[in-house]
Order: sequence, then C-alpha cells, then structure tokens
Amino acid sequence: MNASEKAAGVSIPQEIVFEILSKLPAKTLVRLRCVSKPFCALIADHGFGVVHRSLSLTLPSRAGVLISIASPAARPRAFYTLNFTPRPRGMLQANRVGFPDAKSFLCSSSSDGLFICMYRPNGPFTVCNVSTGQRIFLPRLIQYEECELLMGYDSESKRYKVLMTACRESISRGGLIRCGFEYKHWVFTVGVDKSWREINNYCSRPFFPFEGNRYPYYFSTNVYIDGVIYSYTALTKHNMIPRNHIVAFEVGCESFSVITLPDKVSSLSWFFLKMSALLEVGGRLAMVHVSVPERGEGLCYMNVWTWEKSKECWEEITMTIPLKWSRMINNSARLLRFATNHDGEIVLLCIYIKKFYILVCNLRSEAWRKFDVSGLEDFPLGNSLDFTMHNLVDHVFPLE
Repeated sequence: MNASEKAAGVSIPQEIVFEILSKLPAKTLVRLRCVSKPFCALIADHGFGVVHRSLSLTLPSRAGVLISIASPAARPRAFYTLNFTPRPRGMLQANRVGFPDAKSFLCSSSSDGLFICMYRPNGPFTVCNVSTGQRIFLPRLIQYEECELLMGYDSESKRYKVLMTACRESISRGGLIRCGFEYKHWVFTVGVDKSWREINNYCSRPFFPFEGNRYPYYFSTNVYIDGVIYSYTALTKHNMIPRNHIVAFEVGCESFSVITLPDKVSSLSWFFLKMSALLEVGGRLAMVHVSVPERGEGLCYMNVWTWEKSKECWEEITMTIPLKWSRMINNSARLLRFATNHDGEIVLLCIYIKKFYILVCNLRSEAWRKFDVSGLEDFPLGNSLDFTMHNLVDHVFPLE
C-alpha cells in the first residue's frame, strides 16, 4: 500500500486517488491537505497542479471570471465570481467574494487566476489566489508617479514573477532637459527574491524603451499566454509621435519585444484601445474590438485579430452582432468588458437599462448567446461606474 492509498484509508490505487482529487475544486483540496502528510504532498506537487488546472480550463464550474465593481458613492469596491454554468432561462449567478478585503484596488491578473492587489494610499502590494484564499505581500519600492504591475509564470523555475513598471519625470540628455517620462522595470520572483530586481529594458527597436509618453502598457488590458505577458503601449519614435503597439515580456528570460498592431488600427488613438481587449483565443494572442455605428443605430460588429506567431502576422475575423443585441451595444459601447470562457468563446459584459448582461460569441459556429446576470443589482449603474472583468481559473498552485 503506497502513501496515497494509506492517506485514503483503503487499498485504492494511486492513479485513482490522483484522478479523484484532480476533479475536486481548489477550496476542497485546501481542506484535504490537512487530512494527512501524503495528501498534503500530493496536492502540493507541481504535476498535480498542472493536471488540476488543465481540467479547470475545460469545466464551466471552475473556469469563470472575476468582476470588480466600484460605485460613484464612497462605498468599498466589491468583487464577484461568475462561472458559465447557466441557470434556467439564460441566467448567470454572480457570487460576492472577499478579495482580499474591501480596501484593496485590483491592478492586474494572470491567466492562472492569480491577482495582484494594491492597497491605497501607499499600502503594500498583494498577490492573491481567489480559489484558495492564499495571499502574500510584496515589498514596497520607492514611490514613483506611475506604477503598474503584471504577473506571469516561469515554467523553467516553476515560479511566478511580477513585473513592475514605474515612471519618473524630467529626463536630462546631453545637458538639455526636456519634458518627458522615463520608464524603469523591476522583477520580483515570488518565493525566491527578497527584494525587487531592476532589469534592462533594451530592445533593438529605435523607439524603445518607453520614453516621451506618459502612459506605459496598460490602457485597458493584458494577457499571459505560454510564458509571455502581452500588453498595450504607446511607443514613440524620434519625432515624438506616439504609435500604439503591443509589448511582449518573456517571463523566463525577462526580456522585451514589440509587436506592431494590425495596419487597420496601428495609427488610431489610445481611445480605440480602451474599447478593445487582449485575450487568449485558441491558445493564440487575440485583439478584440467592437465597432458601433456613428449614429448609434444599426448593426454592430466584433473584429477579432489573432496573432500568428510563426508567421509574424495578424489574421482577422469579423463577426456581426445580431440586431436585437446590437441595440444593447449601441447604448453601452463605452461600458464593454471582455474575457473568454472555458469553451474558448469570447465573453462581453455590458450594461443596458441599468442591468448587467453577458453576451457570448462562438467564433467557430458564429453563434451568439445572451445571459442575464443576477447578484449585481445593488449598484446605481451609470457611465461613471468603475468595473472590470478578468479571467479566473480554479487551481491549487502554491504561491511560494
């Protein structure tokens, strides 16, 4: 009888115990770690975590989204989880969660479902696993005027890394002082580093690093795919004219590269990026944008550009949004949020007639579905409402 069989108390083969545990939700597994040392060792094993996460990505009950909402009133920010197991009559249920408490401000997320919180004012950074409730605090760095954090996973070291970008003003060059902003980058390896490590942001492109433009990568979204964090930025050439790009940060080797946006959108304003999102679709980087008629009437369209990494080119798909739901989009175009679900479909969260709705698009069948969202009724909805949507995956990967 091996360790897993002893832990179960019966003569059950180890592979059966492994399969049973891999199908349980993370919160249950956290409790089971207290049953015995063999159970704790199995659940903490990296190979088990990989299998558990892979299953979660395919199950509607374990792959969902995290919705963050702050109302114009001075009430605390609220966090809700939402999975895509529909209730009768096309209804989805949002469930309130503590994350990690009401005073936190959501900064970023990774595709593994880990999230970075920042306490304001001048509080600590926190990495939190919503599934297990585990959290760790990161050391503070010197205060900068702008500071953003992103997280990714290094498969070689089997550790999570946090990338921080901060800016400072007034750059001096050759005795001349010109108004501008310079961006520096630090990395913190969770469970290894005791302090932040500054890294070189060198890139062969002449307009890199990030100078001359106040905003770094983060107009609306970022996504982590297979060891790379992708995010928006507005880079500048020597003529100081900003052009939008995507920055790719290799988590393992801690290096940057630049991806040019599709020709149709590369010269458009940053406001266009605020109406779009970077997502993982079919294992590839995708840029999603919803186009609305100028007069706010008629059909809306969703453009999806997927990045073919081997060919270094974009492939475009245009989806027509059915007229009955285009009316919803026309009235809430500035209040759209994007994500994906367990089935690789694109998910749109929107507000219409003071209610939250979910639209789901299947790119393969070109079919659309609409769901009402219950559990979010306690907010005075309006244009000033601050809300975000992030992918959430149930998993037991330890942070340290």
